[in-house]
Amino acid sequence: MTIDLLSGNITKIRVEDQEFDVVKHIHSSLVLFGRGTHVFVVRDKDGTYHILKDAWLLVDHGISEITVLSEINHILNSDSSEDAKAYRSMHPRFIVGQELGDSTRARRGRLTDTPPDCVHHRVVTGPVGDPITSFRSRVEFVQVILDCVKWLDFLHNKCKKVHGDLSINNIVIYRSPPAHPPPPKASNLKSTDDNMPMRITRHTTQQHLAPFVLAPLTGLDEDIPVVGTVIDYDYARPIDTNMQRTSGTLPFMPLDALDNLNSGKYIHTPAHDLESLLQTVLGIVSFTNGPCGKCRPHTEHIPVAQWYNEIDREQLFKDKAIDLICYNREVDSHIPEYWKPFPPYLHRLVSATWPGNNPVAMSSQASHCTKMFLKRHLKLSKRFQKSQRNMLPPVRSVPDLPIMMQADSRTT
Repeated sequence: MTIDLLSGNITKIRVEDQEFDVVKHIHSSLVLFGRGTHVFVVRDKDGTYHILKDAWLLVDHGISEITVLSEINHILNSDSSEDAKAYRSMHPRFIVGQELGDSTRARRGRLTDTPPDCVHHRVVTGPVGDPITSFRSRVEFVQVILDCVKWLDFLHNKCKKVHGDLSINNIVIYRSPPAHPPPPKASNLKSTDDNMPMRITRHTTQQHLAPFVLAPLTGLDEDIPVVGTVIDYDYARPIDTNMQRTSGTLPFMPLDALDNLNSGKYIHTPAHDLESLLQTVLGIVSFTNGPCGKCRPHTEHIPVAQWYNEIDREQLFKDKAIDLICYNREVDSHIPEYWKPFPPYLHRLVSATWPGNNPVAMSSQASHCTKMFLKRHLKLSKRFQKSQRNMLPPVRSVPDLPIMMQADSRTT
């Protein structure tokens, strides 16, 4: 790792025998415990952009993210199905990983109450994407969720693994804008606007001057293909693995993972991944009131906000269970205006996940195998496409980043 002595910024990071230039430091852990994760956008020697993650993982988790990604990558490359071919470039693209041989046990000295031992590793993956909250329309949001369901189907049934930590932080939108702007429309050589700049080169003559139109300050509303991508496989594991410790991000953790009765014998199933995905959807539609991460006013009452403020797992289990049992009152009635076409479909998804709307009496029954999950989202997507209110907002460009990276910054 190379650090600029004047600025203190990290400029280069080596993983195994490859060195990467740091383009941007996009995430830094704010606490002194946990995984201590740092995430960077990096560029390799060929000019290709990747995500580099530096983190400390629990030793007793028993399986490395590097191993998981290597196995997924092998299956994607050896599977001849159309799905596998499509996923090779859009879903976890493993570049290189390294276990650094460093442990927190040696660093914590003589602490009497030592936290669980963690080991240090780095992994480089792709693609580079935008946060899920950067969705530009309800159609785009539904498509991203559909893509995640389809990928989880492949992960569960072909790779025989569960993700273990689906959350708002681990779903990104991969956008693939054109490599260059569209060709300019035919226009008169002489501009009628005296303030319009002209493109002039050494080989340009007065007869060949072409108008150069600056991008509007409001941004561009071009149509950009998107794919929803699941990232961060720190807690992925083979299906039917019995874990002594539960994993996940508290506001999105399955209820079974929060239930103290399952302590020491918890098995994270494919249904739990889908349950976490549904809880992620519920969080987004509860806290946003428009595209591009437009948040609701902080003065509005949002009952599920308690999910994001409670750190006691037993109490969080009770809070989630009560809100889901009383779904119409605690969740449905507080969904903002922007999402009003959504509630009937969300209610059906909740009922399909917990039949009888009683998550205490029954574990998650969510399944992509029945296609019920997909069909309801597809129906919702088609309805949104017919909505004239569902217009794409502008995409904001970031001039100080390369073209390839602009798609990963425009809506954040």
